[in-house]
Amino acid sequence: MLGRGAMGVIFQAHDPVIDRRVAIKLVHASLLDGEEKDEFVERFRREAQAAARCAHPNIVAIYDFAMHDGNPFLAMELVEGASMAAALRQNGRFAPDDAVAIMGQVLDALDSAHRIGVVHRDVKPANILLMAGNRVKITDFGIARFDTSDLTQQGAMVGTPSYMSPEQCMGEAVDARSDLFSTAAVLYEMLAGARPFPGRTSTEISYRLVHEEAPDLTAVVPGIAPALAAVVRRALAKRASDRFPSAQAMAEALRSSLAVVPAVAAAPAPPAADATVVARPAAHGVSPVDGQAAEKALAQYLGPIAKVLVKRALQRAASPGALWDALAADIEHAADRAAFLRQRPRD
Repeated sequence: MLGRGAMGVIFQAHDPVIDRRVAIKLVHASLLDGEEKDEFVERFRREAQAAARCAHPNIVAIYDFAMHDGNPFLAMELVEGASMAAALRQNGRFAPDDAVAIMGQVLDALDSAHRIGVVHRDVKPANILLMAGNRVKITDFGIARFDTSDLTQQGAMVGTPSYMSPEQCMGEAVDARSDLFSTAAVLYEMLAGARPFPGRTSTEISYRLVHEEAPDLTAVVPGIAPALAAVVRRALAKRASDRFPSAQAMAEALRSSLAVVPAVAAAPAPPAADATVVARPAAHGVSPVDGQAAEKALAQYLGPIAKVLVKRALQRAASPGALWDALAADIEHAADRAAFLRQRPRD
């Protein structure tokens, strides 16, 4: 046995036909007794359909769906790793760059699903599997909603309370932006080491989800990039229309947030006279050509902010070499810094 959830039990197994290990998910026998048997079986079948349609490297692959002695089962890709829930229990919190790298993959997977009309509706730590190198797989599309499906009635609350969107919590219709709220709730917990909407009961949690704002990450996590906190805050907006328009847009904002240098955002705009200094060779020998070459190289690692950084560094650099050295200090990762400096023109 690998795990146990609300709907089923997961076992490691062996497929003798193609000689590979797989994961087998079985519905709890107790759920197959009574009037709701057909609904549970149909939801299980829908997990296979949703996941099979969402072919993506960050989504657990579904190999087969079948019935055995009246019990439904799924044969799935066996993932070597642990759940995000287990990682949070062990680590407490993640470094911002690791958290962004992980949740960027989650958003990439969700974007793939959303593009074909599938909303996961249960994004939570237990459904995010971590492999070596912080590679990610999302699992359990068991309560996902197809745009064309009428199986889930409006007014029925489906999901895990701590990570549900306000509209989902109130039993209203949901779309892809509901998954973005849930993703942000998981990301918040990864960064802060605590859930954004804690509570002792589902009623207390639901009230906070609908009526209260999560504590600002800048007040909870010392030294966090304000841009990163702003991305999470926007994705946790109570109204879906105030969140990001898509998983792709949220992923791009997340990745860009770590490249923003806070000091640059707060720096005053340079006086107009500075344009003259940049436009023609300076007395100390740093020419516009030097600046343009440095900006082009730096933009590969920091994006549009490179223009601002180069303009500011040109005012202080005593030579082309000093200019490149100063700009290299703005690049976070050593490998990227080295690659940037290798592009420096020879004297």
